[in-house]
Amino acid sequence: MRTTWHASGIAMLAATAVLLATPHVAVAAGGTGPGDTEAERAVSGLLEAVDQLRTHPITEAESVDAAQTAARMQDHRVEVLQMRTETDTVFANPDGTLTRETSVAPVRMLKDGRWTDVDVDLRRKADGDIVAKAHPQGLALAGEGGTPAPSLRSAAAAPQTQARDLVTLGSGDERIAVQWKGGLPAPRLSGHTATYENAVPGGDLVVEATRTGFEQFLELRRAPSGGAPLVLPVVLPEGMTAKAATGGGVDFVDDSGETVATMPAPTMWDSQVDPRSGEHVNRRRVAMDVTQSGTTVQLALHPDTDWLAAHGTRYPVTIDPATDALDTLFDTFVQGGDTTDQSASTDLKVGWPGDKEGTTKRVARSFLTFRTANFADALVSKASLKLWNYHSWSCEKRPWEVWSAGAADTSTRWTKQPAMTEKIATSTGTRSASCNNAGWVTADITELAQAWSSARAETGSLALKAGDESDTYGWKRFRSANAVDENQIPTLEVTYNYRPYNGVNLQAGAPFISSGGIFRVNTTTPVLRFSTVDSNGEDEITGTYEITDTATGKVVTTVNAAPVPANSTSQVKVPAGKLVSGHTYSFRTTAYDGTHYANGWSDPVRFTVDTAWRPTAAEHALGLANTYSDAADVTAATSSDSSYAAIAVTEDNVVSVPWDGRNNAIDIRNDLMPNRLTIPAAGTKGTRVGGNVVYTSSGPVDTVVQPTVDGGSRTLNILKDGSAPHDYETGFTVPAGMKAVTHDDGSVSLYAAGDENAEKAPSSDAAGFFDAPWAKDAAGNDVPTAYKVVGDKLVQHVDFDADSAFPIVIDPSWWSTTKKIAKCALAVSGFIFTFTPAGSSKRVLTAVKLVKKIGVKKTAKLIQTYAKRRKLTSAHRKAVAALLGIPALKKACKF
Repeated sequence: MRTTWHASGIAMLAATAVLLATPHVAVAAGGTGPGDTEAERAVSGLLEAVDQLRTHPITEAESVDAAQTAARMQDHRVEVLQMRTETDTVFANPDGTLTRETSVAPVRMLKDGRWTDVDVDLRRKADGDIVAKAHPQGLALAGEGGTPAPSLRSAAAAPQTQARDLVTLGSGDERIAVQWKGGLPAPRLSGHTATYENAVPGGDLVVEATRTGFEQFLELRRAPSGGAPLVLPVVLPEGMTAKAATGGGVDFVDDSGETVATMPAPTMWDSQVDPRSGEHVNRRRVAMDVTQSGTTVQLALHPDTDWLAAHGTRYPVTIDPATDALDTLFDTFVQGGDTTDQSASTDLKVGWPGDKEGTTKRVARSFLTFRTANFADALVSKASLKLWNYHSWSCEKRPWEVWSAGAADTSTRWTKQPAMTEKIATSTGTRSASCNNAGWVTADITELAQAWSSARAETGSLALKAGDESDTYGWKRFRSANAVDENQIPTLEVTYNYRPYNGVNLQAGAPFISSGGIFRVNTTTPVLRFSTVDSNGEDEITGTYEITDTATGKVVTTVNAAPVPANSTSQVKVPAGKLVSGHTYSFRTTAYDGTHYANGWSDPVRFTVDTAWRPTAAEHALGLANTYSDAADVTAATSSDSSYAAIAVTEDNVVSVPWDGRNNAIDIRNDLMPNRLTIPAAGTKGTRVGGNVVYTSSGPVDTVVQPTVDGGSRTLNILKDGSAPHDYETGFTVPAGMKAVTHDDGSVSLYAAGDENAEKAPSSDAAGFFDAPWAKDAAGNDVPTAYKVVGDKLVQHVDFDADSAFPIVIDPSWWSTTKKIAKCALAVSGFIFTFTPAGSSKRVLTAVKLVKKIGVKKTAKLIQTYAKRRKLTSAHRKAVAALLGIPALKKACKF
């Protein structure tokens, strides 16, 4: 028998547990009778309920917290209905943890905040300038202007005053501009590429927008007269310095000494491509001088004029493209008879060179470890290992092999090699300087890269060996990661994308309220929605909705929603004429990210259409609040009592929302700290709707309070007309020794004052966080709003007027203080408030700057992400590693 448990059932469970744990409660044996008191009858009824649960245990509950409460009470796992998908079944365990069973797709990635969509296609503005449609750094390109230079040489010699911005990224203090000396024609746009045709005689200037920045290069159709000197001024933010890097590139260093960006050494190549490797075989490094005056850096490129004019150079020639490669973490070789570490060598070797060390044949093998977290959980379609083969025994082809292997280290020797588990690929690629063809050789290791991706491996290791270790013709030497020429280091090239999930948190509404897993709507054109989940946060997701009549089993219609950013809410309005009042339907979803479809469909969710149904005032208010919230914003309330309309018990906190919202406050408690949050504009009589408490009024404002799944509380006010107040106050507790601080993103944190010792965070105080406020009008548009802290009150001001589209939903307080994040944040805040730069490392300074910029809460979540080995940028890794080098932080931030 399957039993679905509702909020009232959880409340009874909680009450039963309290009564059974209370002393001096007498219960007559044998049940109730005429002489039993009302209290005895109530207790007997509860005991009978407990017996009923023993024989018919709860196996499923709608929300996470309802399932957790039932699991804890029963000491038996309970399925979470709202998290069912085709691939995932999620169970709440008695100890408060969750177990996800998945058949194909991996678990969701923990993301620090919400990913936003990036659309790097370019568009032309009315003034002729070019911008990327949606770029994280606000990429903008120059439009038509000025007279193109008569030659590259004249452009290079032109004064700086003639330079104009070609590409800009960022704004304000973070703005970077790459400039161009001379005029430019109006660019031809194609997707993410802008081509300035004939920007120089016989050549085009090309700029390609990328998701993190841009690439720009010259395409020359003929040899330029007088050579091809190229001067690119770059305007940097204050405090940033450009330095020539080893290997011919440029390092951009901030004022703390940290390298924040690197430009690889410029190169050029002609149109000749080796048919075996697909590589441009006629390449040249481009010499570059780097000078800086103030915030302007001059990058002076000097292409080899002899190469440009050579008979063998085939045009078009491309100058200075940017290239990306995954970094090699470690490589070495071992050789029979050798007893020393070879990890610092510039060589990797395979095969037998024909000699011996004593009686031991000097056979060589090589081992490499690459960083693979960059494509963890991805759909790998192609992966190639590229090695620069500069010497071979002979020009005749001989096979060499790639094996999956354990990781090597500095102690690896011929007599102590990592285990080689499976042969992945065999290549006969053979090159050598003696054969006049030194260069790249490749092996197809797609199968191995797919295994690394499926395992979500942080790193991946492999081994190289000759196909026949007794054949001297198989001897080869490759460049290692220590090669002087950075263009010859081992490279892993991976082509991949991410498959979206088929949909989670399916809901029908408004008001998006379910009972027993069935939603109820009073229109034949309801809105259906779900949370999109895609590991590639840069994708756009198109949701597909299939609606079935449950009585007939026939598909009524299939509808595609408009694309939305990955990891946000997809929604669609059911077309008219498809649904009939009085019928119950189910719908399921799948998703498409522009390249890949999800694996099949989600599990279906049911909804009933009843056009005669009129939601209560409380249900209507809750529906408005839910409409402007993401589908994933589920609540955690599980019970109630005479004082509190909703009581949510999570792993860390107990959140209690009162019936009387005007005279009482939300009570949030954990073993770190209590807090009481007053409820702006709440009434005296609350109505419980599911796990929410709604305070309706005849005035201009209704209020909804929702305990949240992270152990906090969210308050939403519905402003019904222009007579509503503009300011909404939330009072809160400020523990002794703490202060409230507003961050750049609009959020507010409670910082601990800290001890004098920077490495000893205070242990008696605690931290909490208010997320940044928001406001949406009836059309779903943002309404300007902001916080200010006044003493122990948080005041949200909302800028609306009589012409605004009402109702307007605002979020004046979303409080979170989960134990794990709070402890970590407490330690971070204590460190920051006592931090002094004297004698501190540059890396710690960078970490401090990060904390001050993004706030304590986000830093704590960043550390949690790092601890779980999820994706982080290089800058984040450095900052987190620096923070975790402080003993007190390392201890407090252990997740």
